[in-house]
Amino acid sequence: GTLPGGGTSPGTGQPPTGTNVTPKIGLGHSLFAGDVTLNTQLNNTTHLYELKDSTRGNTYITDIANQSRGNGSLVVDGDDTFGNGKTSDRASAAVDAAYGFAKTWDFYKTNFNRLGIAGDGKGAFGAVHYLTNYNNAFWSDDCFCMAFGDGDGVDMGPLVALDVMGHEVSHGVTH
Repeated sequence: GTLPGGGTSPGTGQPPTGTNVTPKIGLGHSLFAGDVTLNTQLNNTTHLYELKDSTRGNTYITDIANQSRGNGSLVVDGDDTFGNGKTSDRASAAVDAAYGFAKTWDFYKTNFNRLGIAGDGKGAFGAVHYLTNYNNAFWSDDCFCMAFGDGDGVDMGPLVALDVMGHEVSHGVTH
């Protein structure tokens, strides 16, 4: 599925999605959680590290490039170090989303023996940088995914903190 608003194209800049990947542990410089470790994977076809977690149902994070159509592009990096801890690097928000997704997955697993949002062990995805100056985040049943705005920079910053991820994932669980 795709985010609400129609369109099925993954957009430009989408790297090839070969199945030849190697699980890795990357470093993330987040906006809200400091420096964190992330389950990533090395795509042996593109030689890029992907913000995709094979240990948690292949949950992954995309950058929707301030649009509302499509799924965005998988967040990738050349050296497995994502973000700079500031909004000047678009990957910093993706780090928080990936970190929050992992922590929320683990919370549901530990406390409720639930594997994934639907309880089937399969991951979902979260799209960061939804629209421009968007002061919200949401879960969509249509795409089995979440989207996170960057805030307006005045009253709100990027809506990717751990509690926001927990909230949106829980919408998926209750669905």
